[in-house]
Amino acid sequence: MNRRQWLLLALALLALGIVKLVVLRWYWQSGQDKSVAQTLPCAAGATSCALPGGGTLRFFGPIVVGQSFVIELTGVGGEEPAAEFSMQSMDMGFNRYRFVRSATGWRARATLPVCVTGRRDWQMVLLLNGQRYRLPLQVK
Repeated sequence: MNRRQWLLLALALLALGIVKLVVLRWYWQSGQDKSVAQTLPCAAGATSCALPGGGTLRFFGPIVVGQSFVIELTGVGGEEPAAEFSMQSMDMGFNRYRFVRSATGWRARATLPVCVTGRRDWQMVLLLNGQRYRLPLQVK
């Protein structure tokens, strides 16, 4: 390769590195939401929970790692809700599920990935009308 080709290769690699850094920075910042989630006062393992404002959150079926389960929201309106699942101090990847309208309210089908360490201290953050609600989960 001549000198000009080496220079073009170096510039292409530099541009690729800059793009990679920009994407990584965006990813890290998007995972660091500054808003604090309000913890819902629900009993551990409860199948339903009252939401502030009069709505109800309900789980259908046991929450088992690697198996899908259904979450239903009733008595709430507004924009499309979402649920995020995570473990404290452990990155479990992107686990956000969007709710879709149903005859009774909103429904989502979610599946929690298996953690290689065997931990099961999952928590759900419900994104509802601009608010964040945290709910520790009892996972089997």
